[in-house]
Amino acid sequence: MKKGPLLLAFLLLTSMALYAQKTESVLWKISGNGIKKPSYLFGTIHVASIALLDSFPQLMRIAQNADFAIFENGGSHIGNIPTPVESNQPPLDSLFTSQEYAKVDSFFTASPHGSIRPHNDEADLFSMVQVAMTIIENKTQHDRFDDLLFAKMRDLNKPVFQLDVPDDVEKVITSLGYQRLAKFLVYIIDKNAPLKNVLPKNEIDFELYSKTLQNPLKLDEKVNENAENATVKRNAKWLPKIEQKVKEGSCFIAVGLGHLQYQSGLIQLLRNKGYAVNPVKL
Repeated sequence: MKKGPLLLAFLLLTSMALYAQKTESVLWKISGNGIKKPSYLFGTIHVASIALLDSFPQLMRIAQNADFAIFENGGSHIGNIPTPVESNQPPLDSLFTSQEYAKVDSFFTASPHGSIRPHNDEADLFSMVQVAMTIIENKTQHDRFDDLLFAKMRDLNKPVFQLDVPDDVEKVITSLGYQRLAKFLVYIIDKNAPLKNVLPKNEIDFELYSKTLQNPLKLDEKVNENAENATVKRNAKWLPKIEQKVKEGSCFIAVGLGHLQYQSGLIQLLRNKGYAVNPVKL
């Protein structure tokens, strides 16, 4: 008589475990909807170490077997390119106090990138923030995880494409605000600690990701209304480009993990278009 409740409990726990796996995977297989070959969607953390790939050889095997790769930036553009928007970024020395400027300069001078002073008028502040986060997160590696993954695919002579276009990137940076970016750069340099210890509220579990390539994605939830909607807008612009390429062949698509999350993320957007998007166990 007890088999019924025990079996029900077992099935409930099993379904919960499967659901957890489904929502925590950061690698997803795209199939169906008439495409001839499956493609794969991978959520990266920009500051992760490239050594992470050595821990999950199946991930690189999947990437190597793809016909081509797609990243946020880097490679050939997909579709028509609108006229680039000129950068409105002011010179660096106008964004920092003299003390802040000296601190930022010392930080980069001590890195392989060198002093910011020769590049005061043309340095890209957004890229500086990303580089600083990478240096702090991984003391032995000073390149973005995405860039290193891109280099691996390029070394395999795979055609590589990018999703962003210059005016989209400029709009994102402008929406963030150059003064805010400058203050954030000083803040993370002052803290000199991994992001998980710096950001008061972060939706990425760095430890879970680095050990298992998993992270809760909250696919059934709506994005926080108070959050910046730049990610939502970029996802919507990326979707037709991704659809175009997956119809042409097998793609390995690597974008920031935040672009997979929530109902407005790429996983749910592709499902809404009729594709089967399922987690890949690593």
